Amino acid sequence: MNQLDEKITELLHTIRLTPEYQKYQDAKEKLHQDPELEQQVHEFRKKIHAIQNSGNVELFWEVDRLERENSAIRKNSIAEEYMEAELAFCRMVQGINWKLIAGLDFEVGFING
Repeated sequence: MNQLDEKITELLHTIRLTPEYQKYQDAKEKLHQDPELEQQVHEFRKKIHAIQNSGNVELFWEVDRLERENSAIRKNSIAEEYMEAELAFCRMVQGINWKLIAGLDFEVGFING
């Protein structure tokens, strides 16, 4: 194994020890216990993802409408715990990605321009 692979393995191990990852894994396991709820959560997430990637200028209103339509899912403590844990974990991974990009000479100028 080369040095980069070793460091990636070390990073993965470190990520698995974070509270964000642990909470996500715990919440995911709870959600797996209810396949019907899990399917509803995944359908909701799929719709949110589609709206966010649609280029729709009314993004806020579309997400708000979807959340109102699916308020029963958001009121379910298991589903809410999962979605909050997933969001926290994703934000952590995004932060890691941005730190990697910022620490390397990699041009992402198209994002700001």
